[in-house]
Amino acid sequence: MASLLDYAKGKGIDRPTLEARLGAGEALRETLNAVEQLGLVVRDEGGDVRLTPLGERVAYASSEGQRREELAGAMLRYLPYAIPLERALVEELSVLDGPWVERVWQVDMRLGQPRNRVEEARTFYFRLADEAGLGSYRRGVRGQPTRLDLSPDLAPRLAELRQEEQSAAPSVAEQAPAPGGSPTTVATITRPGGNVSLQITVDLSGWELDRIEAFLRLVGLVHG
Repeated sequence: MASLLDYAKGKGIDRPTLEARLGAGEALRETLNAVEQLGLVVRDEGGDVRLTPLGERVAYASSEGQRREELAGAMLRYLPYAIPLERALVEELSVLDGPWVERVWQVDMRLGQPRNRVEEARTFYFRLADEAGLGSYRRGVRGQPTRLDLSPDLAPRLAELRQEEQSAAPSVAEQAPAPGGSPTTVATITRPGGNVSLQITVDLSGWELDRIEAFLRLVGLVHG
């Protein structure tokens, strides 16, 4: 991922050149998808890859500390990465293992990804969290699953990042409505003790009832 962002500096890079430098295999495709979902790059109609303002802050970070903070912020803006971390704090976990993250993604969030892609995605997730200073990536060996040992200071770091994000974002009244006036719901999850909260705004207009119910149960607005 770091190499991809580095090559995309300036005016960006076209896909053939990127493949020539990094290879044209599955790893590049998955990395491209991940950095695009995180909002670090955009791809135009011709396939050229360019950095977003957030991607530029990561790629041009003046220190490792700044780079870690920008990566952590990007992860918290992407729900499939943010929710397992928030859930871990609520459940007072110190370790996230592969099966636990897979259950959150596939059962609770109903992402519905093929198993081989989930395995690749969670390894990337753990390694990215390590790069962001949110934990330590441990590769599975001798029957031990691949896992992420969460940083002891994860709770205050997430709280600080959330506070920075909220102070930088416009108020609800200033935010543009969803396209076509689509209904949204806002849920706030607060960890016992009140030191970590997660605010989610979601467009539910195209969701089926069972999916809406599963989401509301996930964020704690529906129980049972």
